[in-house]
Amino acid sequence: MYVGPEKFKKLEKIDFDGSELVAFLESKKERLDVYHRHVAVVSCHLNHTEHFSTFPFYMNFIVTPSNEKIVGISISLPMSLTPAIYKMNELGKKDEFIRLCREITNNLNEQWVCQCGIIKLPLKTRFIAVAGNDGFLNKEMFSEKVFGTESFSFAKRVNEKVLEFLEKYKDGQYKICRTIINDEGLNLFVVDKKVTDEFRPLYSEVISLLRKKYSLAPAKYYPISERVIGSFTLEFETIFSNAPFERVDRLLEDYEKIKSDIAKYF
Repeated sequence: MYVGPEKFKKLEKIDFDGSELVAFLESKKERLDVYHRHVAVVSCHLNHTEHFSTFPFYMNFIVTPSNEKIVGISISLPMSLTPAIYKMNELGKKDEFIRLCREITNNLNEQWVCQCGIIKLPLKTRFIAVAGNDGFLNKEMFSEKVFGTESFSFAKRVNEKVLEFLEKYKDGQYKICRTIINDEGLNLFVVDKKVTDEFRPLYSEVISLLRKKYSLAPAKYYPISERVIGSFTLEFETIFSNAPFERVDRLLEDYEKIKSDIAKYF
């Protein structure tokens, strides 16, 4: 079974040896409440020091206690939203998972980082593409529909247009804003390099006031190294809009007008 955009349909042909992960689950069986609702997850991502990675998502290899296997690409790191109950520090099959990551993404040069842990279902991050055991995926997607949540089922909504948007702005740039997409929304960080340190507090206050004017919440975290003078977050559903940056454009237009007026006095 495969769900997602055509670009990653190769996932349905991926197979991996899940024996090490099943053994990991079995070793913790007596300590896991509702054992069958736990999975072992290997998550891999590119170890890049600069932003704008060629692959800004997370590759995941998932195994159930019954050795049902799933391969999926997620927006966030699953273990960042659902902390691992147990972690495997020495993953014997690490090189094999990295080889599969390179095969899937066609990225042969950059270094991959992998981590492994046991997580209780349901997973909380959205998957843009997923493939694997039909019974497991159908059951989980049905459960998500009943409870009004999205994880594996989000892949049903990802067409080529949505994927292009995610790839561009997952860790990208929009005008003078750095963009970071996570499962909470589309986060924008204003990085105005024309503003000197002397006036940074003043323009930070301007951004804060404009954010309130356009009913935008501040970003909850700052995962970037640039000097940020303000931030705001668009709701996740914004990515499906025909004009996702409409409020941002108006806010930035107001900001430039105010900055121009202030400049007259200095």
